[in-house]
Amino acid sequence: MLSLIQILVLVLAVPVRAVLPLQIQNHRFIKATSAENNARDNEIYFVKGIDYQPGGSSGFNSYGVHDTLSEPSQCARDIYAFQQLGINTIRIYQLNPYLNHDECMTMLNNAGIYVILDVNSGNVGEHLNRADPEGTYNADYLSRVFKFIESFKNYPNVLGFFSGNEVINDDKDYAEIDPPFLRALQRDMKQYISRHCDRTIPVGYSAADNTALRLATFKYLQCNSWDGTSVSEELDESRSDFYGLNSYQWCSGSSNWQNSGYRELAQTFNDPKIPVIFSEYGCNQNSPRTFDEVSQGLYDGLKDTFSGGLIYEFSEEANSYGVVCIDDEDKSLTYKKDFENLAYQFSQLDLPRTKQFQLSNSSVSKCDAAAIKAVYKKFGTKDFEIPDQPADITFMIEHGVGDVTPGSIIGNYSNPKKLDYEVKDVKGKRVDATLTWEKSNKINEFYHKAGTSNRTFKAPIITSSVFQRRNSSTRPSTTSLSSKELRTTTLKATTSEIKKSKAQAAELQVTGGTIIGLVAVLLSIV
Repeated sequence: MLSLIQILVLVLAVPVRAVLPLQIQNHRFIKATSAENNARDNEIYFVKGIDYQPGGSSGFNSYGVHDTLSEPSQCARDIYAFQQLGINTIRIYQLNPYLNHDECMTMLNNAGIYVILDVNSGNVGEHLNRADPEGTYNADYLSRVFKFIESFKNYPNVLGFFSGNEVINDDKDYAEIDPPFLRALQRDMKQYISRHCDRTIPVGYSAADNTALRLATFKYLQCNSWDGTSVSEELDESRSDFYGLNSYQWCSGSSNWQNSGYRELAQTFNDPKIPVIFSEYGCNQNSPRTFDEVSQGLYDGLKDTFSGGLIYEFSEEANSYGVVCIDDEDKSLTYKKDFENLAYQFSQLDLPRTKQFQLSNSSVSKCDAAAIKAVYKKFGTKDFEIPDQPADITFMIEHGVGDVTPGSIIGNYSNPKKLDYEVKDVKGKRVDATLTWEKSNKINEFYHKAGTSNRTFKAPIITSSVFQRRNSSTRPSTTSLSSKELRTTTLKATTSEIKKSKAQAAELQVTGGTIIGLVAVLLSIV
């Protein structure tokens, strides 16, 4: 006869085929080295990445049929280049939560590449407007944010979500009016993740390259304690889980540790309680860039406080920051000299392999309005009071949002035999490009043992046949609607979701009762 422990193991053990999700302890990201998720073996994780938005922000259409991660042939081409660069993380600024991203996210997963996603877009109603945070913090906007989370929550290689990008700056009164609304947005996102996701997905913020504001913003967004000794649940719920800084201070060939401002950065962020990364870096004042800030700055003098960063950016756009050129006609990809230089810099890194158990568990940071205003006197702490959560946002958090299908890793996915688009080196010579994966990226598993929480990670795995069926379902076309009609359609959709959620509430209660009953039966066996 099976013992209670054996029965619980059968019920609760959930092996998962995927790259293991990253975790956070103190100011470090943690990467598990095995399925057992043992703190004595797990190591700190440094982001070695690049910002990725081919076509630029102007190329994104919220109602289009394609986005950066919906075209597998182009993803395969770019992932090959990522592998040659030696990166482990990308950041993507704008995506459509209604499209299918399974194949691209599976390829990234299998290649061992994590993804940081901005939940916003530049379109009206799809971001917190820094000039009018009160008018844009509403259910319509949060409905889009929650749908974005729904769409990507099941991918194990989602490192985290950015709640905003450069919202707080020193123009007009933005530093005064925006901070409380950012914390309110992060509270709502973290509540939704806690209620509807099978793991804790970090929520962070990407700050502007503003030396006067960066410390005040950091102090405000990372704090989670009134007295500096104990964590306030209310404050912790709205704090940032990690912090990104857009920094272009170090310019290749003309900067060094002293004159770049990196020494001041090390002093400014000398005691972080959450992970800090460069969410953008890579000054292009001198070309080609040699990226000496990689080996001499970020992963050298800053490595004790920073957890790496993301070079701006992958593809060459109008602002001339790209490390590759993508041909608009034949979709071929050509390395720039910058690409070779960056790959070399990454290859030279010898990063610390600190174990998780060696880190402090402390992540307490005092919310001190006086200290923040001493850094930037016009910063709007509002004594850390944040806007109340509107009832319709609370309802969506309680009951979820519809109209999107959560993505999933494709369990039996085979890497492409060959790329559909050519890859060329810096001399224009065709590269024999073939995608290969480490087997461990596909078979790593977290095991949820009896008596442990199943919120560490649990992800559904789909087969290609299911993928094909899901891939044919995209958002209904609304490109012919006017802006006014689009707003009306969104409001109707939200109303419909609320009615549907109310109707499902009783069913959820019955399901919960069934689970509780099962546990009671198991306990009665003893």
